[in-house]
Formats: sequence, C-alpha cells, structure tokens
Amino acid sequence: MDVKESVRKLVVTGHLNVPERRALPDRKVKASLLYSVLEEALESGEWLHAWWLPDDSMIGCVIKYRGEGPRRVRWTYSGIEGEGGQVREFLSRRQAAETLALEARPFWGNSIDGVPIDWDA
Repeated sequence: MDVKESVRKLVVTGHLNVPERRALPDRKVKASLLYSVLEEALESGEWLHAWWLPDDSMIGCVIKYRGEGPRRVRWTYSGIEGEGGQVREFLSRRQAAETLALEARPFWGNSIDGVPIDWDA
C-alpha cells in the first residue's frame, strides 16, 4: 500500500495497522495529502461516512458527505430524530475538501488514531 492509499484508509476508516503506520514518511500525515484524499473522495461521487463527528447527543446518528459536481457537496443525516440533509456550494472541490478537513480538525485534533497530522505541510 502506498502513502496515499494509507492516508485514504485513515480518512475513510479512522484506523491504520502498524505496518501501514510505519510506511508513512516520518510516521505522519501531511494536511495537503488529507485534502487531496478528501478531494478525490468527493470527486468519486461515493458517500463518505463522517465517522469523526460525535454522536453522543444523537445515538445512532450517521452523517455522510458526497460530492456532486465540481463545487457541490451533499450531506445527509440519519438518526433517531429522523433524516435530513442539505447541499453546500463551494468555489472548487479543493475548497470543499479543505473546509471538510478544517471542520473535522476539532474532532481529529493533531492526530487520527494516534497518527500525527502535520497541519502546516
């Protein structure tokens, strides 16, 4: 598995095994690579489960994102309170990816599953 695939797995699942962690340069993830992985996920049009969002106030809550074209992101909510969603507009897919990462940052902090994130790189 190459570095980008490892970062993709980390973003999608929130976990890397020991060999995958060792394969990362300096055993860190560059923020620019996180943005790139999120951008590609949005470009794919597949749903991305936002596992990093807390669900303690919404037991059973699932929030997902999906890119719809180069500037739109749809999010959906499904939980005990019902279902909903919305579409957000961005200047570009890259801006959407960076915005999602920055919104996740308070929940990720400086690492995902103990893998440090270099937010300046």
